[in-house]
Amino acid sequence: MVHIGYQDTKARILNIKKSLKMKSPNCGHWNRVPVNKIFIEQPSSERKVKVLIPMYEPSEVVKCKKCGKIIAEPKQLIGIRKKK
Repeated sequence: MVHIGYQDTKARILNIKKSLKMKSPNCGHWNRVPVNKIFIEQPSSERKVKVLIPMYEPSEVVKCKKCGKIIAEPKQLIGIRKKK
């Protein structure tokens, strides 16, 4: 998972409320994070093609239930990438 800031990008926010399972990078415990799904528009080489990347915005600050460290904040987006 990738955390990025999105202040300078164009984002289309949908009112899709979900619960995302995230693994704590510190202790490895799985936690549920309430998120809103948004789409970030990326530049494309062709004019008629729009590239939208799905991202997740946490709706509140979430701490790990096991170690107590912050794993998600509302100002950071979460992107999901597949492992190679």
